[in-house]
Amino acid sequence: MALSVEDKTAIIELSNSQMRALDNHDVEGWVGAWVPDGKFVSTYGTFTGVAERTEFIRGHIAAGKEDGARHLLTNYVVDGDGDTATVTCIVTKLQVEAPPFIIATGLYQDVVVRTAEGWRFASRQLDIDRGVFARAEAAAAVSRG
Repeated sequence: MALSVEDKTAIIELSNSQMRALDNHDVEGWVGAWVPDGKFVSTYGTFTGVAERTEFIRGHIAAGKEDGARHLLTNYVVDGDGDTATVTCIVTKLQVEAPPFIIATGLYQDVVVRTAEGWRFASRQLDIDRGVFARAEAAAAVSRG
């Protein structure tokens, strides 16, 4: 059975709500978007289960990596049937407390599953576009002079 419009909307809301939680430094909201043994994969590493995801995001926020950030998610493609779906979307991370600029862009590739609590991530993979690293490398080269 193909996913209904309501399912697709709920899946997109899961993704958007998780990013809103990150922007608000809401650790429990960000971590709660997964099934308990769900996996987050990114350039920072792979974090499986509630404890690993919680430790990662608490440290990430404490290090100031989300200060002044706002995440925009676009270009969703949701495909699946029954109780499992795949999702891709583009993420743009903006700095909005200083004069606005783009911090980074990337692609999320997700597997979501239907649970008694609604749709949740079984896995979420963030692939950050190379440009953000190239910018940092260029800035470091200039500062080394």
